[in-house]
Amino acid sequence: MRFPTLRPDEVAALLLLVLLVLLPAAAGAYQIRLATVIFMWAALAGSWNLLAGYAGAVDLGPVVYYGLGAFATAALMLRAQLPFLVSLVLAGGVAMVIAYAVGTPTLRLRGAYFAIGTLALAESAKQLALAWDRLTGIPLTGGSAGVSLPLSSGYLLFYYVMLALASLVTTAAFWLGRSKFGYGLRAIGENDRLAEASGVNIHRLKRRVYAGSALLIACTGGTAGYWLSYINATDFFGAGLTFQMVVMVLLGGLGTPFGPLLGALFLTLAAEILGTRFVYHYLIAIGVLIVAISLFMPAGLVGVGRLLRPRRAGLPP
Repeated sequence: MRFPTLRPDEVAALLLLVLLVLLPAAAGAYQIRLATVIFMWAALAGSWNLLAGYAGAVDLGPVVYYGLGAFATAALMLRAQLPFLVSLVLAGGVAMVIAYAVGTPTLRLRGAYFAIGTLALAESAKQLALAWDRLTGIPLTGGSAGVSLPLSSGYLLFYYVMLALASLVTTAAFWLGRSKFGYGLRAIGENDRLAEASGVNIHRLKRRVYAGSALLIACTGGTAGYWLSYINATDFFGAGLTFQMVVMVLLGGLGTPFGPLLGALFLTLAAEILGTRFVYHYLIAIGVLIVAISLFMPAGLVGVGRLLRPRRAGLPP
C-alpha cells in the first residue's frame, strides 16, 4: 500500500490539527470560546475562498446558505425533533441541492455581473425569510422576531464541530492545490474563456465547488445558530457577514489553504484585544490595520512566510 507524500505545509497542518484537538484539555472556557469563534470564521472565509480564490468568481451572497443552514437546522430540531448533528447534515444537504439549482443560471454570469447577482440574491433571501411565516402560513423563521432554540448542554460540542468544519475547508483547499479538478479551477480563474476553449467544462466545475461551498457554509450557520440559541433573519442574512469573510480572505491570502485561517485569526484576535482597550474606537484601529496590511502586504499574511523562506535558504525572494 502506497501512502501519498505530504508537503511541509500539509505536515504542519496535521500537527496543528492534533494540537487543536487536544487544546480543550489544557485551556479554559474563555480560550475555547475564542477558538470556536476563530474556527467559525475560518470555515466561512475558507468556504468563500474555494470559489473566489481558485475559480476567480466573487460571490457576494454566501449568507444565503449561512442563513438557510441556520433556519433549516432549527426547523428540523424544533419541528421534527431530530438530534442536532442529524439536523445539521440534512440542512447542509438541502443547501447543497438549492445551491446546485441556483448556481446553474447564476454561474453563467461573469465578473461584476456575478457579484451583483449574488448580492441581490442575498438581499432577496433575507426579505423572503423575514416574510416567510406571513406569506406561507408555515411558521419557520419567526419573521422579524426570529427563532429561539433550546440551550445546549456545553460548549465543547461547538468547539469540535467548528474545528471539523474549518479542517474540512482547509483540506479541500489543499486538495484543490494538487488535483486535476483544482488545476481546472485555477485555469478558469486565470482566463475562463481560454480555459473553455481548451476543453475545460467551466460551468460544471464552478457549479460543483459552489454547491460544496454552500454545504460547508450551511453547516457553519446551523452550528452557529444552535450555539447562540437564537436566529434572526436580519443577522443571519446580513451583508456584513459577507464583507467580513471577504476581508479575512484578502488579509490572509486569496487562493491559499492557510490564508482564510490566518485572516480569521488576525481579525478575531484584533477585535478581541482592541475591543477591550478601546471600546469606542477599536473599529478605527482595525480599519487602519487592514489598510496597512493591504498596502504593504498585497499577498496577505501568507505572503510574509513566502518572503522569509527564500531568504533563509539564501535565495532571492
